[in-house]
Amino acid sequence: MKANISRWIVLLLALVCVVQAASAFDVKTEKVDPASGALEPGQQVTARYVLTYDMVTSGGNDETFEFSTGLQNPVWDFIVFRDGVAIYTTRKTGYYPVLTEFEIDYGDEEIELDAQLRGIVPSTGSTKVLVTKIEHLRGDDVKDTHSVSRDVVNTAQVEGSLAAQQQRLKDLKADMDEKSAQGVDVSAVQAEYSAASQALTSAASAGPSQAASYIATAKKDIDEGIALLDKAWAEKAVADTGAAIESLDGMITYFVENRSMSSDPQVVAIMTKRESAVQFYSQAQDNLNGKNYPLARSKAGDGLNKANEALGDANALRERIGEGFGIGGDFLLYIGIGVVIVLVVAGIVLYRKKTGWDELG
Repeated sequence: MKANISRWIVLLLALVCVVQAASAFDVKTEKVDPASGALEPGQQVTARYVLTYDMVTSGGNDETFEFSTGLQNPVWDFIVFRDGVAIYTTRKTGYYPVLTEFEIDYGDEEIELDAQLRGIVPSTGSTKVLVTKIEHLRGDDVKDTHSVSRDVVNTAQVEGSLAAQQQRLKDLKADMDEKSAQGVDVSAVQAEYSAASQALTSAASAGPSQAASYIATAKKDIDEGIALLDKAWAEKAVADTGAAIESLDGMITYFVENRSMSSDPQVVAIMTKRESAVQFYSQAQDNLNGKNYPLARSKAGDGLNKANEALGDANALRERIGEGFGIGGDFLLYIGIGVVIVLVVAGIVLYRKKTGWDELG
C-alpha cells in the first residue's frame, strides 16, 4: 500500500512538472533592425518576434504575456494566429504592455503570437538600452523570459575612445621604431599597425555607431601588434644570446684543439661560465616557446651577460698567450716554408760544388 502511495506521489509531481513546462514559450522568429552593432541616440529601432506557446487548459490561472522596452515612444502591434489564421489583433503603447489570458488563450489549437515593436533610442548617457523583454507569467510566477539589450554610443563617447586608441597607436609606433633600431624584426607588427591606422582614419569620419565598430577593430589590431612586438623582442634577445654562445664556443675550440689548453684553469673557468650561459639560454627558449616573453627576455639577458663575461675572459687570455705554435693550418704553412728553405740551401750547396769542380778542371 505504501509503495502504491509513493508511486502516486511521483506521478503527481511529474504531472505538475509537465503543466509548468507547458506554460513556457519558444521564440520561432526574432528580428531586430539594425541587426548588429551599437545603437545611436535618436535612432529608430524595430523588433519582431513570433512566439509559440501553450496555456494551462483548466482556466482561472491568470496567465499573461508581459512586455517591456527601454526605447522611447514605443508602439506595439500584436497578432494572434490560430492554425495560421489571424484571429486577434491589438495595438498597445507604453513601456510595459500586457496581454491578458483572455487575449492569448485559445485552447489546445496551434497558436502563435506575432509581436512587433517600434521605438527610438533614448538620448541619455546610458551605454545600454533594453530593446525588448518578454515574460510569460502565471499569476506572479515568471515561467519563462527572453530579452535583448544593445550597446548605445554617442558622439562624446566615440570621440573619447577614438582619442584613446590614437594615443595607443602613437605609443606602438614609438615602441616599434625603438625596437627596430635595436635589430628587432617588426614586419609582422607593421601590418597590424597599418590596419589599426586605417580603421582609426575611417572612424574619424564616420557616425557614432559605425565609428564605434571601426574603433573596436583598431583596438583589436593594436592589441595584436603589441603582443607581436613583445614576441619579436623576446625572439631577438634569445637569438643574441645564442649568437654570443656560438662565438664563445669558437674561442673554446681554439684553446682546446689549437693550443691544447683543455686542462688550463683559465680555460676551465671560461667553460664553466659557458655552461651557466647555456642554462640561461635553455630557460629563455623554454619561456619563449611557452609565450612568457618577459621572462624569456630576462633569462636571455642573464645568459648574454654570462656569455659576454666569458668572451671577455677568452679574449684577454688569447691576447696574453699570443698566437703561439699549433697544429693545423699554420703548421702546414711552416712545413711548406721549411721545405722551400731546405731546397734552396741544397741548391746552393750543389751549385757551389759544381762550380768548384769546374774550376779544378
